[in-house]
Formats: sequence, C-alpha cells, structure tokens
Amino acid sequence: MTTTQSDRMSKWTNVALLLAAASSLVGVILRGDAGLALDWLALVLLGTLPTLRVLVLAVRWGGSGDRRYASAAVCLLFLMFLGVVVTVWR
Repeated sequence: MTTTQSDRMSKWTNVALLLAAASSLVGVILRGDAGLALDWLALVLLGTLPTLRVLVLAVRWGGSGDRRYASAAVCLLFLMFLGVVVTVWR
C-alpha cells in the first residue's frame, strides 16, 4: 500500500469517526425517532469501519499476490460476518 492510499484510508477513518461521534452526540441530545436514528447511524459507522478496512486490505493483498495475508483477511471477514449473523439471529 502506497503512502497516498494509506493517507486516504486514514483520512476516511478520521471522517467516519468524527461523523459517528457527532451523530451519537446529537442522537443523545435529541429525543424520539430522530435521536434513535442518529444513534443507529453512529453504531453502523463504527461497525462497518473495521470491516471496510479489512476488506480494502484483503483486496490490496490479493492484488499484490500475497495470498497468505489475503486469505487471513478473508477468514477474518468471514468471522465478522458470522458474528453478525449469530447476533442478529438470536
């Protein structure tokens, strides 16, 4: 991963964290459905952030021919998916 790609991923992470923080803060202040929707938005942002980072790394590693790291990332993504399925199913 080049410095430019790493910088973009870092900036995207910072923006997502700031949006999640702002959304959760406003969601706590507001009451009712709007506050609940903003709280859910914060949770979705925080939940998808690690998944998207691992997905980007898996694609990069797969594209560069590093199958060992790419397969480890795919296994981690599968475990994340399995955790979500088990949690939702309960």
